[in-house]
Amino acid sequence: MIKDCGDLAFRVDNLYVEHEKILEIYEHLDALPTQQRSRHSFILGGGGVGKSQMAKNYLQRNPGYTIVDEDDNEVDIKPVVLVETPHPFTWKELYYAIFKGLGTTRIPGNVGELKDRMMHLLKKQQVKILIMDEIHNILTSTAVSKKSAMEHLKSISNVTNVSLVLIGTQNAKELRDLDDQYKSRFRVKYLRRFEECDEVFCDFLNAVEKQLSLPYFLGLGNRNSVLPTLLHRQSKGKVGFLIPIIQEAFRLRGIYEEDINDLNDSKITISDLDRAYKIVVGDEETEED
Repeated sequence: MIKDCGDLAFRVDNLYVEHEKILEIYEHLDALPTQQRSRHSFILGGGGVGKSQMAKNYLQRNPGYTIVDEDDNEVDIKPVVLVETPHPFTWKELYYAIFKGLGTTRIPGNVGELKDRMMHLLKKQQVKILIMDEIHNILTSTAVSKKSAMEHLKSISNVTNVSLVLIGTQNAKELRDLDDQYKSRFRVKYLRRFEECDEVFCDFLNAVEKQLSLPYFLGLGNRNSVLPTLLHRQSKGKVGFLIPIIQEAFRLRGIYEEDINDLNDSKITISDLDRAYKIVVGDEETEED
């Protein structure tokens, strides 16, 4: 149970619930480095379903550690590395994105030198899974063809024995469909929105309320109230909209203000959710996927 508004503000800021599909994808990712076939994966889904936050959370679940090598140098071991696919997509920017994920500063050099350095670090830092978010950025590249990009990623994997996890919108499946070899090596997992305001969605809302550990019953997932229907309509079942709406509603209740003393004053209302929706989403409808 939360003790004060500072505690509540912390819980609201760090609100993240791993629903069943997220846990299923985590289990799939955990198994990738141990498989001989289909060692790579595409994680696809529409905007706002929580793909990027899922990737960040998976990274947190697999923290690195430091060892001392035979030359008495400290080496940061990173079993999982998360990078954002650069836009526009070029080889240099790809290498720099991977350097950033590895905790290495940008270094000067030509494309060949940067590639060699990147390959060396992936092996030295014992990377098992390389997650590339926003992989659909490759589709709009004018500097690199889609096939060249996929062949290059395959080459990185072959040399370093790293499993690739490519996360993007559903049209990124076009990259996998370029070659039958990609189809055999890359499995596809989908992260979808909650399509209906059903028991599964309400269970998710109940888990959200449980994580907040409120001193009162709010009833986010109570089927006998209007809250589940309202939240589903506002978010279209997309976690990437749902959580920010709830967070903004609590902000509107003043949980970050120093003069709030009674935790009961933090109880959000339908009016708060309506105001939060307009702030987070605005007047534009979220697109259907």
